[in-house]
Amino acid sequence: MLRFAVFALLVAVASANRYSQILGVVEGVVPCGSKGEVLQVRVTDCTSVPCTIIKGQTYQIEVDFKPSAAHTELDVLVSVITEGKETRVVDETLPAVVSPGNAYTLAYPWTVRGDFNGLVALHIQLQGNGIIELCGLATAIVRESITIIR
Repeated sequence: MLRFAVFALLVAVASANRYSQILGVVEGVVPCGSKGEVLQVRVTDCTSVPCTIIKGQTYQIEVDFKPSAAHTELDVLVSVITEGKETRVVDETLPAVVSPGNAYTLAYPWTVRGDFNGLVALHIQLQGNGIIELCGLATAIVRESITIIR
């Protein structure tokens, strides 16, 4: 299971700005029932959906948000949906003290692995105490890595 190397979840939004030169602000993410407020989504090498992602590469994904309630831990769920089948790629409970009205950043690296290619949907959800604080859907085109031999 993907583990978060550094507890980068829930760092003040200001600290996330250091990635703004390498991460694109993604337009076109569809909300799917959040109680919290999604401020911005950033992904390596992507500025609009569908993002093109290459298997085997690692992408930094960051979501700035304001929770609607206080929490001491949050569940992070990320799934890939293809051909009507949903495959969970992240399912983690993280200790995270957050309070409403403050901005936080969910940040994690995702190394693309799996038996899916072509157009897929990505579903990300962050919840605590039964409250879905953020939920978003985005499309991506998954491609195999290409090795050029000369």
